[in-house]
Amino acid sequence: MKNLDKDKINQKLENFKGTQRYDGFGKLSFTIILVQLETASHAGSVARLIKNFDFKELVIFNPIASNKQILNYETQGFAMHGKDILLNSTIINVEDQQHHIHTLKEYLKQFDLTIGTTAKGKHYTNLSRLSIFPDDFDLPRSQKSLNIAVLFGKESRGLTNEELDLIDILLRIPASESYPTLNLSHAVGIILYELYRKLHSIPLGRGENPVLLSDKEDRQILYQHIQELIRKIKIRNFREKDTLQALKNIIERAMMTNRELTLILGLFSKLNSLLKDVELFDDEK
Repeated sequence: MKNLDKDKINQKLENFKGTQRYDGFGKLSFTIILVQLETASHAGSVARLIKNFDFKELVIFNPIASNKQILNYETQGFAMHGKDILLNSTIINVEDQQHHIHTLKEYLKQFDLTIGTTAKGKHYTNLSRLSIFPDDFDLPRSQKSLNIAVLFGKESRGLTNEELDLIDILLRIPASESYPTLNLSHAVGIILYELYRKLHSIPLGRGENPVLLSDKEDRQILYQHIQELIRKIKIRNFREKDTLQALKNIIERAMMTNRELTLILGLFSKLNSLLKDVELFDDEK
């Protein structure tokens, strides 16, 4: 009976590639825009999230919080290792608030695609607020550079209708209908997580000791050992197939790693060895 090929496993480890962008997404660049930020500490939390999910650009557009508050040491504390994102952020102040929408509209002209967020559902009667879930959103693949803006509104009310009119695609995070509005930084975290998943090929493991999922060929070796054990313990013939299939179903759903497969395969191999010369009674019940 075959055993796992250790040379093949070592080769897989040598060829392991960490998280990387899918082909077709390499030309996409993202700018996270906080519109009329009210609470300075949220800028720090968002900067940290931008760093977490490997984005680069933060723009704070026409904030209600002062520039000094946004860049102070307390806010930097919320940013943690995203401090560089915060300190290199672009803060755009609009002196005359009557020009807020016009200034935002002019600023967004540099982007090829604008994405906004809302807490309102699809039943909302305002056509500007018709939204899709992040999971349903397909990122564009492009051979040329595409600049994408992701906008989040003020904490107290989100993006206004006038601001939403400047948006190409509106996303909504599914949440309880009784209270669908999320904290700003929490909403940013969920959206950036969803974008990160769509942009990248993400292996289970990382670093010097990556976790490798077992492949189908190696799992077949385990099934052979299980089948041999089932035969030796003399389960009734009509139960053999179903018993093996039930175990296969469990193993396939488990997304077993190479390490787990090796340990479990060793167990069944040992059991088969112990039962090699043992005569067991038939299952007659």
